[in-house]
Amino acid sequence: MITKTKSTVLLGLAVLLAAPGAHADGLWGDKVEATFGTGVLYGPLYAGSDESQAILVPVLSVQRGILFVDSTRGAGLQYQLGNGLYLSQSIYYDLGRLEKDSSWRPGSDSLKGMGRVPGSFTTKTMLVQPLGDRFNVSAEAEYALRSSAHRLRYRLGAEAKLFNGNANDMFLTADVHGGDRDFNQAYYGVGVAQANVTGRQAFSSASGINAYAAGVRWEHKFGARWLGIAQINAMRYAHEVSGSSVIERRNSGFGNVALTYTY
Repeated sequence: MITKTKSTVLLGLAVLLAAPGAHADGLWGDKVEATFGTGVLYGPLYAGSDESQAILVPVLSVQRGILFVDSTRGAGLQYQLGNGLYLSQSIYYDLGRLEKDSSWRPGSDSLKGMGRVPGSFTTKTMLVQPLGDRFNVSAEAEYALRSSAHRLRYRLGAEAKLFNGNANDMFLTADVHGGDRDFNQAYYGVGVAQANVTGRQAFSSASGINAYAAGVRWEHKFGARWLGIAQINAMRYAHEVSGSSVIERRNSGFGNVALTYTY
């Protein structure tokens, strides 16, 4: 996870890479499918930051039948039922958050004294259900496996295809994000000890919805194998966490562009 907000802007790519998985008549598939490329991601330094930066991000997806490895979901198993329902279960890594600036991990010097949110291997579950040719709904849950940092985040989303052409497709996305108390407190809470060190006001967060997001994604096909992707998103932090001093900007805008090759 780059940050929760930055990972949000990659969700469209995650669903895109989650191509139809293995059916009952071909668990192991008959060939390896690979997509790779690179992108530029612009967004807050961490979830709630009022500072932003642009970073390069890799795009990678290798799959055969029920097996896959990719840069948005980690490594795991996938399956697609006859009604179109896509399921995947994978192991991923949550980078946590630092209390200093970083070019590749969430964090900012403004968080000095807050301590770090420890990273952890996670188990990630994703469901995607098409509803006709132009609409799908999805759900995702990610649970941190580190014994000292158990936390759960979840997402419910919807995607509608606004335009479908020979070379261009456009999508509208909407997501609701939430977490258990441990997740919300880790990323948005300010404990008494942290307040004493930093001068921030103590803030305790309960479980529940922490953000809403909406965006537009454009895909352009450069022939049969090359694909260009541009996406912009807006996020608003929910009332449950918006009172935290960690949230320096309640409304955030972010986006990315990427170029991929599939063979």
